[in-house]
Amino acid sequence: MYKIMKQNPPETFQSLLKYEYKPGQTQKFLARVGMNFRWPFSMPEYLRRDAFIKIADVDLEFEDEVRFNMIFFYNALDRGEFVGHEDKWVTVNDQKVIEYGEEYSDDQLNSVFEIMPNAIQLPVDQTRLPQSKPTKMVIAQRTNNGDDHKV
Repeated sequence: MYKIMKQNPPETFQSLLKYEYKPGQTQKFLARVGMNFRWPFSMPEYLRRDAFIKIADVDLEFEDEVRFNMIFFYNALDRGEFVGHEDKWVTVNDQKVIEYGEEYSDDQLNSVFEIMPNAIQLPVDQTRLPQSKPTKMVIAQRTNNGDDHKV
């Protein structure tokens, strides 16, 4: 059910530029992950962008390990390694599966982070990923004389 047979092509300097927000990040990212790096097919775009930024920022090595754990999780998901655990959450640390289970409470998560600060926990069923509530956008403009705003 979750085994994805598709595979993304290797990333190139050009294909990674869309994530760059300051010069040099693409070179740093490729230096860290290698020239044959492929994003996991199932990894959402917003998580790819987050992983790119954190891995490219060499000063935040703690953040790197968290993002490498995320890439590991999505590669394992693509390979079908979580079949039979679709209703579980997976805890990953040091790019290894630590356990399958229920979603941690805040207290449990804090205890895990004391022992494994780079650990992540994600649901096998990606529809259970936390979602942001829809937001409303308000556009404000100045009136012609510039003294007032209209919404």
